[in-house]
Amino acid sequence: MSAPPQPPDHVQLQKKRKRLTFVFWSSCLVLLLIGVLVWFFVLRLRAFTDDAYVEGNQLFITPLKKGFVTAIHTDDTFFVKKGQLLVELDTTDALIALDLTQKQLANQVREICQAFHQVFAYKAEIESRKAELIRTAQDYKHREDVLAAAGVSQEDFDHAVAALRSGYFALKTSEAFYERALAYVQGTSITMHPQIQAAADQLRNMWVQLYRCKVYAPVDGLVAQRSIQVGMWVNSGHPLMSIIPLDQVWVNANFKETQMKDMKIGQKVLLTSDLYGDGIVFNGTIVGLPGGAGNAFSLLPPQNLSGNWIKIVQRLPVRVQLDPNEIKKHPLRIGLSMEATVDLTDQEGGLVPTSTEVAPCYRTSIFELEEIGAMEMIEAVIHENLDPTLLTYAHTALSLKKEDVDTEIKEYLARIGVPLEEFKKTPH
Repeated sequence: MSAPPQPPDHVQLQKKRKRLTFVFWSSCLVLLLIGVLVWFFVLRLRAFTDDAYVEGNQLFITPLKKGFVTAIHTDDTFFVKKGQLLVELDTTDALIALDLTQKQLANQVREICQAFHQVFAYKAEIESRKAELIRTAQDYKHREDVLAAAGVSQEDFDHAVAALRSGYFALKTSEAFYERALAYVQGTSITMHPQIQAAADQLRNMWVQLYRCKVYAPVDGLVAQRSIQVGMWVNSGHPLMSIIPLDQVWVNANFKETQMKDMKIGQKVLLTSDLYGDGIVFNGTIVGLPGGAGNAFSLLPPQNLSGNWIKIVQRLPVRVQLDPNEIKKHPLRIGLSMEATVDLTDQEGGLVPTSTEVAPCYRTSIFELEEIGAMEMIEAVIHENLDPTLLTYAHTALSLKKEDVDTEIKEYLARIGVPLEEFKKTPH
C-alpha cells in the first residue's frame, strides 16, 4: 500500500527549510573562512592595548638665587611663550652688590694705571742713578790720580770710594724695584691685566645675579602646579611652578611581554584617546623599546627567589612618537588614557636604535641673554677711570726690556779705568 501523497504546501515548506539550512551553514562557513582570513592577514599582525598613557616633559621652574617673591605674572592653566616673564624676586641685594663691584673695578683700573706709572718712574730713576754713578766714578778717578801726589787727603779719597759704592748699590736697588714693578704689568695691557679681568668677572657675576631676579619661561607651554605667593621667601632651587610643553608629548603603550615578539622600531601605531573619542585617530611610530619591565624599576622590585613566587606576565612600556601636526590640531595632556594598535607587518626595524641622531633634543636659549649689557657696563667703568696719558696701553700690551746695568756701567768704568768688581764686593 503506497504512502498518501503530501500536500503541495508541505513539500514547498520542506524545500524552503532545506534551502535556509544550506544558506545558514554556508554563511557560517563563509564567515568562519572570512574570520580565519582576517585573523591570518590582519589580526595576527596587530597588537592592541588599552594600557597606554600620554607622557611628556614637565619643566619645573626654579630660581637660581634666593629672595622674596615680588610679582607673579601667570597662573595655572595659562599659556606662556618662551622668554615670557614669570616671576620677579626682590632686587635690593643684587643692586647693592652690583654697585659695589662697579666701585671695585674702578679702583682696580686706577691701581693698574698707577702700576704702569710706577714702571716708568723706576725706569727714569735708573737713568738718574746711572748719571749719578758716572759722576761719582769720575770723582773717584780724579782723586785716585792725584792721591799719590798728595793732591787729596786719604779721607777725601775714602769718601769718593764710599760714594762710588753707594751710587752703585743705589742703582742696583732702583733696578730691583723696576724689575718688580715691571713683572706686575709686563706683557699685558691695562684692560687685560689679570686684576682688572678678575674685577670685571665679579661685575659680570653681579650683573647676572641681578638678571636672575627675574625668572623667564624656557619653552612654550601650559603652566601647572604654581606653589608660590607674592611675598613668599624662596631658596635657590625651590620649585615655583611647572610648564608642560604641549609639543613635547608622546605615548607609553604598556604591552604584555607575550605581545612584543614581533614588535620593532619604526612600526606604525594607530591611537585613540578617551578625550577625543574614536573619531579622532592619531598616527604614531614606535621609536623606542624599553630596557626593562616596569617592575624592575619599582621602588621595591620583586624578590623572585622567595618560596611563594607567583609568575605574572609583565608589561613593558613602548615609546610611541606622535605626529606633531596632529597633536597641534588636537592637543593632548600628560596622563590621558589612550588605546594603541600596532601594525606588526613591517619587520625591517630593529630592537635597539642604531643611530643617536634620531634621539630627541631639548634645548632653550633664554640663558644666553643673561650677560647682555654686562660688557658695555664693564667697558664704561674702565673708560671712566682710565688715565688719559696711558691710552696707548689700554689695549696694547706693555713690552719693556729688563735693564742690564752691570754690563753698561762696567763698559763705561772700564774705559776710564775704574775697577767696578772691586767696588761691588762687600767690605769685611
